[in-house]
Amino acid sequence: MEINSPFTCNNFIDSNQSKDFKLRLLWHGIFLCTLGFIVGFFIPLYANPRAGLATHLLGITEGIFLAVVGLIFPNLKLSLFNARLAFWMLVISAYVGLLGELLGAAFGLTKVFIITAQGLSPGISWMESSVEIAVKGISVFIILACFILLFGLRKTNNTNH
Repeated sequence: MEINSPFTCNNFIDSNQSKDFKLRLLWHGIFLCTLGFIVGFFIPLYANPRAGLATHLLGITEGIFLAVVGLIFPNLKLSLFNARLAFWMLVISAYVGLLGELLGAAFGLTKVFIITAQGLSPGISWMESSVEIAVKGISVFIILACFILLFGLRKTNNTNH
């Protein structure tokens, strides 16, 4: 007896679904790169300019990563559930990470930004804690999404896809 749960990959995403994920990831990737470039214009104005530079680079790097994932999406062998899970974990973590870095730069936060915030006094306590939780939480999301992507890149015996 074969069990079809959303966690198994007996039913792979079809080419139309794959194309949709690809286009959406490419759009978000280019948009994040654009945000990263815009953030770069304001580096001297941030309370923590080094964190501003890190934010600029993070936006560009995350954007490129999402675009690359979009390009490989047609090669993934994933169930619709796993494809959606990976998509949303990547997109949410990219935006939350960029926002967290931007808040750290703008308000001179220090708790998570140990290296870039040397010499700065601690920021607002609730903001420091919120950004720390967000940044550490999205790190887990990105790693889990990468494991799903690696799982989707495995070789299968299914010759139909």
